[in-house]
Amino acid sequence: MGFLERIKEIPITDYAERIGFTLVRKGNFYSLKEHDSVIIDTQKNCFWRNSTFVKGLKGAGSIIDFAIEFKGYSDVKTAMRSIAGIYGIKGDKPSNVMYNSFQKLELRHSKNTDKVESEIAELKLPRAAIDNKKVYHYLNKERCIDLTVLRYMFAKKMIYQDIHNNCVFVSYKFACIRSTSGNFVGDVPGCDYNECFYLKCSSRADTLVVTESVIDSMSVMTYFIKNDRRYTDYCYLALCGVNKLSSLYYHIGNDSSIRNIILALDNDEAGRNATETAITGLNNRGFNSTVSILQPLIWKDWNEAIQRLYAEK
Repeated sequence: MGFLERIKEIPITDYAERIGFTLVRKGNFYSLKEHDSVIIDTQKNCFWRNSTFVKGLKGAGSIIDFAIEFKGYSDVKTAMRSIAGIYGIKGDKPSNVMYNSFQKLELRHSKNTDKVESEIAELKLPRAAIDNKKVYHYLNKERCIDLTVLRYMFAKKMIYQDIHNNCVFVSYKFACIRSTSGNFVGDVPGCDYNECFYLKCSSRADTLVVTESVIDSMSVMTYFIKNDRRYTDYCYLALCGVNKLSSLYYHIGNDSSIRNIILALDNDEAGRNATETAITGLNNRGFNSTVSILQPLIWKDWNEAIQRLYAEK
């Protein structure tokens, strides 16, 4: 094992504590009390930061990237020398400092399916309102989501209105919130970021549509309806951001029926960079089936597209 490999085997969780951060368990991962947008994956010993993303290089990566991000080192070599100094790593020799290797979260098989599940805290869902009128109006009239899609999602109990009139989107071990009257968005405590918001409409569906938000997923469904395509012939994955591409890799690894992927991420710099990163990641993982890009040509994202195309005149 070489010098670089010795550096990268140091757990980010241990290094984070040594440089003064406080670890917080967040579902399947760890975060930092001081920076709650940070997610640390102990399985892969990597991190990402939900608040930043520049070509997959800033705010994400290995322990070296973590050191650059939070210690302000100007280059990789300086960061590596600093980490090596803390852990007594010289050349290809192992660390002479005992470090705390957090136990990787245990995987278990569900009793009801063959799916491997990750240990996770229970979702802390906000209290539901007595009806869903404001959410219906917001998604249909303001966001132009087709009523067929809304009825389908409400029937599956994947949307509801909370007591603050927010949209709450609920999937398997994942939920997020969107304000109907402002710009607030957020994930609820206890989310599994491997799962993110995942919907498989039919057991026969073999094409996965990947979007940044749940509203974008429903916008693509609306687009399919308007173009005489069965939206229930697809699976949908809403990453709720661009820094959770590990969820895409997780799902293709756990659902062998997925044969095709449609990347419908935003048509902005972050979305285009994430699309490139996803394609590279899929290639590196040997995904040999069809990967296509579905981006609105002149609009930022699919919800803006359907608002412009299908809003009532």
